[in-house]
Amino acid sequence: MFVCGYHFPASEGNDVSFEKVIEKVQEGIDASGKIVTLTSETREGVKLESIEIAEGSFLHTALVDYYTNTECKEIDGFKMVYYTNKYQISEISKSVDGDATKAVCRKLDDMNLYRVKVA
Repeated sequence: MFVCGYHFPASEGNDVSFEKVIEKVQEGIDASGKIVTLTSETREGVKLESIEIAEGSFLHTALVDYYTNTECKEIDGFKMVYYTNKYQISEISKSVDGDATKAVCRKLDDMNLYRVKVA
């Protein structure tokens, strides 16, 4: 099973605990001081909005981890966040970050395309 890009034993099935995923995401990543910008766009490429993610949240750390470790090609400083990753990150963030990221996570649950930039 892959969650947030990390492999977990098949014996855990779809029941990988959020704590295990958070531990993997935070391992070796220093997200402090990084500015994370998320942009949304339609399938046609029309940019809808740009969102800065609050530092200190799981969402912030997970997006830094994704940007750093994904093999997705960088274009103009941004990397595409694929559907599975954004849904998984959103679900964990809603659970552990609460109201701090709730509004952004609701947006991540839509069908728009998202790109992330870390500076």
